[in-house]
Amino acid sequence: MNKKFARPNPSPAKGSRQKGVALVVVLMMLIGITLISMASLNTSVMELRMARNTESSVNNFQTAISAVDFVISDPANLPTVGPLMTPTSVTLTGSPFAVSTGDTVTASAIRVGECGLPPRMRSANSLMAYSAFDYEITADLDKNVSGMGQTGVVQGYLQMGPKC
Repeated sequence: MNKKFARPNPSPAKGSRQKGVALVVVLMMLIGITLISMASLNTSVMELRMARNTESSVNNFQTAISAVDFVISDPANLPTVGPLMTPTSVTLTGSPFAVSTGDTVTASAIRVGECGLPPRMRSANSLMAYSAFDYEITADLDKNVSGMGQTGVVQGYLQMGPKC
């Protein structure tokens, strides 16, 4: 008696219907990680642009301040005679003032008041032998052509000089 044993059909296990759920969960996690990465990348690019703009602004301001210092450094740039409130243009020389084509750096000195006594002269002292000259020094840096913005600096300056 040969009996053939037939294998019965295995009954489906309780979790066999959930085989595809793991794939869906992993795909959802990958989508979430991708979205977080994209937002992080976008934030990084924006912060890089902000840092570049800040660097450009600081560089422009320092160049304008250098132009003011250049004007003050040479007494020949400061007019002692002539009409008041008339700007005297100053030629800026040197590598700090080299700019791209189309960009400009300009500086001027304006004599604000007639020569007079030095400030705070309440009693006679050795300063009475000198006169004071008031100036307004202006420096303008325009780098709009190269996309780096513009900066203007105005600084007051008091110079002591020979008695008028």
